[in-house]
Amino acid sequence: MSTLGSSRLIFVALLVVYVAVGVWTTRRVSATGDEPYYFMAADSLLHGEGFDLTDRYEALTRSSYAPADPISEQEFLRSSAPSRVRGGSYPLHDLATSLIIALPLALGGRGVVVVIIAAAMAAAVALGHRCARALGASPLSASAASLAVGLAAPALTYSGQVFADSLAPLAFALAIAALFRVVPRGAIGVAVALLVLLHLRFWPLALALLAVELAQGPRSWRAFGSLIAPLGAAVAGLALLDLVVYGVPLPHAGFALFFTDRPGAQVTGYTRMPLEGLAGMLVDRSFGLIPAAPLAALVFVGAGRLLRDPRSRLLVALPIPYLLLVSALDWTGGFNPQARYFVVLAPLFVVLTAAALASRPALVLAIPLGVWTLGQSAVYALAPWLRYDSYGIPPLADQAWSRFVRLTPGALFPLFGSDGATLVLAIVWTASLVGLVLAGWWSPGSRAAVMPVSRSRDRMTT
Repeated sequence: MSTLGSSRLIFVALLVVYVAVGVWTTRRVSATGDEPYYFMAADSLLHGEGFDLTDRYEALTRSSYAPADPISEQEFLRSSAPSRVRGGSYPLHDLATSLIIALPLALGGRGVVVVIIAAAMAAAVALGHRCARALGASPLSASAASLAVGLAAPALTYSGQVFADSLAPLAFALAIAALFRVVPRGAIGVAVALLVLLHLRFWPLALALLAVELAQGPRSWRAFGSLIAPLGAAVAGLALLDLVVYGVPLPHAGFALFFTDRPGAQVTGYTRMPLEGLAGMLVDRSFGLIPAAPLAALVFVGAGRLLRDPRSRLLVALPIPYLLLVSALDWTGGFNPQARYFVVLAPLFVVLTAAALASRPALVLAIPLGVWTLGQSAVYALAPWLRYDSYGIPPLADQAWSRFVRLTPGALFPLFGSDGATLVLAIVWTASLVGLVLAGWWSPGSRAAVMPVSRSRDRMTT
């Protein structure tokens, strides 16, 4: 079967799973966290209220996205932003996600929106499969990596959650597909613009993608303009929209006004120690990537293999600026499923996992880690209410493990914000992940492939 045919098959298979899990989830778990606010903003647009959330908040209990626990007026004000040109309360987060889901919401409520999110996530993983093949992964390794990443957290758990993070993987996948030349080169400009439109925190990732693309090879001034123009249009569009809604001609004005015009709102209230965040995002028992999907450890083996070649190192370095930023934020992601800030990187995880599967250490690890991950995925899919944890408290998923197999494998990981062996376990696991990178670097097998470099003879000329 051709690479394109395999990618399409992966897309269809994951879409079926995501829709099934998403429908199951929406019937058992109400909209939570920031989800009601994205829905209210879309609904206010449909009602001609100009993104003012006030009336939608008043009608929230009668909506298809009503949370199980009523949102108090104080909490509502604490999670929305003011406007300097009109009364009411407005979205704290950027408006692009609400604009995208508005039509599906009008057509069929929360359920149809979840189907759209599922399709976006499945397409992102399928594009990751095509990138893995372009990098030189075998058909079996690329397909296995795609299914492993696609059927595990955070791709699986966020395939039915309505956040900017759930749409961002498709934009990021389009960008790296352009880097690998499996889609037209010009698509990267559009993808970068979409990331910026979706959320303020994706700026470091967007700029890193532009930097990697420019490092690929020379461009004409015309080609350079086509790369940058979508980002410029996105910034101008955001500034104009925010001028109309918030009265401030500044992209991401909702965040700015929240911290400047809301009494008591301080940036320090939404940040944590960066060093804790870097380790916590990876290995914290309740919110870390590896406890939620142990098979994700193979990503580090794959990173080690790609670090062998200078040009492939750019791919590994891509997420570093973004991860440094979110590690200084509330890296737990708040009241959301685990590994929230890694979900945008799911297409890259496919590429790195496929590279890892070409090495013997990864093949040895893949089976036990895969079984463990399958158990975690089953818990999150069948009991979606167990996805929501609290800082410093053992994860709810442990209840399912202890009930059915009398074991809690998550106890092997550090629980940040608690006493005991947290520091020791954090050091051990961090060292183990570094060891996996070194194992990938030194593992026997074929030399890691490199990113395709443009053969264009364009030059920066006037």
